[in-house]
Amino acid sequence: MDRESLGPLSGFRDQLEPSKSAILDVLKRIFQSYGFQELETPAIEKQEILLGNYGDEAQKLLYLFEDNGKRKVGLRYDLTVPLSRFVAANYQSLALPFKRFEIGPVFRAEKPQAGRFRQFTQADIDIVGSAGGEKEILEIVATAAKEFGLKITCVINDRRVVEAVFEDLKVKVELRQSLLRLLDKKEKITSERLNKELDDLGLTVVQKKAVSGLFLRSEEPFDELEDLLGKLEPLTALKNLVKYGKSVGLKVKFDLSMVRGLDYYTGTIFECVEESYGGGTLMGGGRYDGLVESLIGQKLPAVGISFGVDRIGEVMRLEKPETLFVVCLPETEVETRRWATELRGAGKRVEVYLDSTVELGRQIKYADKRGYETIIIPLEEAWKKGQVEIKNLETGKQEATKRDEITNG
Repeated sequence: MDRESLGPLSGFRDQLEPSKSAILDVLKRIFQSYGFQELETPAIEKQEILLGNYGDEAQKLLYLFEDNGKRKVGLRYDLTVPLSRFVAANYQSLALPFKRFEIGPVFRAEKPQAGRFRQFTQADIDIVGSAGGEKEILEIVATAAKEFGLKITCVINDRRVVEAVFEDLKVKVELRQSLLRLLDKKEKITSERLNKELDDLGLTVVQKKAVSGLFLRSEEPFDELEDLLGKLEPLTALKNLVKYGKSVGLKVKFDLSMVRGLDYYTGTIFECVEESYGGGTLMGGGRYDGLVESLIGQKLPAVGISFGVDRIGEVMRLEKPETLFVVCLPETEVETRRWATELRGAGKRVEVYLDSTVELGRQIKYADKRGYETIIIPLEEAWKKGQVEIKNLETGKQEATKRDEITNG
């Protein structure tokens, strides 16, 4: 086969030593520090679980097929619907509120573009069985942003507030989901197309003017919304949530036009963007109180947020932990391998060349190709003195160093 034929499918990629492993280690530690349990769900779900939860636009991106048993199945679009299935099947035995995190790949058959792939990794936290949880989610976002050095702006809204505005403007119920999807993609289309699609929806002139005035602006319209909606509880809760987010060190703002495109959201919604990523979303989620209920008829409130691990990796450039490379020589092989085990026990990463019969020059070329800047050469005479030779592959400089300094360093 030619080289082109051996490449991955469009929208997918091979990643050698992806930076995400270090990111996941940090996220997992943060999640567990808040008492979240780890859950692993299958990458394949029954179509009856996947269909009807995401909305028409997202549903078009599902990978659906028949397996060898002629069962209708699909690859998971996110980690939220599989969680809801798990909770629906096990809620009677779960301690509520159920706090879980899950890390894994999700699949979307969308057009590949910068920052968008058909397979990518998500790290989700969710709280099921509690009407609260938003404050803790903001705390975790703030903790992660601090650990990763991200300049995050957390944009929040509430679908109940949006619905109340639609109700006040007398937007027909059958038009509301279409209007939500249009508002969700407003950043991706031109203002001319946005206005045309607003016209195509069939809004009245008054409704269109009101939608533009309330949803298509950058400042926080709290005062205007209070005049419009009165002391609506979700609006008051949003104001308090913005205030709380700022108290934990986050840059938080309310944006009525941030609606998120998935149909299952019922309340608070979040999108966290990063300045250096061109305003791209690194984290997103919200409240979905009806998702479990749609499966079993049992009301269970739920809220969660997803961390886009691949996107965080694109923003960050984490330093790789240092790995020591040790040449393997016949006369010191046994002692070298024993010493490498001791070093690993002290928390160091050590690669020892596999074959002591390979000449030194070839081992050095291998180390150079792997990207090592320095290597350790355990020459017999130096070893007897408690030393090893350290060689800098860039300068060629080589000097003796005490093994104890490396072990204890």
